[in-house]
Amino acid sequence: MRLTEPDRSMLLTAISVPLVAAGVASTEGFTPSVRTLLALALVTVGVFGTTRAVRDRPVDALWAAARRWWAVAFVSFLPYGLATAPANEGAAAVGEALADPAVLLALEAIAGTAVLCAVAITTLSAMASYGVHPGAPSPEERVLED
Repeated sequence: MRLTEPDRSMLLTAISVPLVAAGVASTEGFTPSVRTLLALALVTVGVFGTTRAVRDRPVDALWAAARRWWAVAFVSFLPYGLATAPANEGAAAVGEALADPAVLLALEAIAGTAVLCAVAITTLSAMASYGVHPGAPSPEERVLED
């Protein structure tokens, strides 16, 4: 069975997003270490795969994907924000329920992954809007056409 382009795109996204999450989860800040370099490598490869999965879409579809990623980022940040910075009694109760270090690490990885992928897809969308997009004429070709 051959994979169609949408199937290949979904498979690449399904592989790339966990790589970004693993990179976000394994980082220990900006202190130079092998672990930090590994985390940056995982994030880089994952974000590259995520953007590659959508790069051949039309500009409108790229902007729609960027909006979806930002919605996922917002929704995934809410529980992380409640767990790490409760400001009132209700939020503190939720924060205490999610105080397990493994849960906090998972929430941080999910929120960080969503934000990184949203930024990458938004950047790709903005570049595509200006004509720097696979399949679109290059800026030089557009100047020569005018």
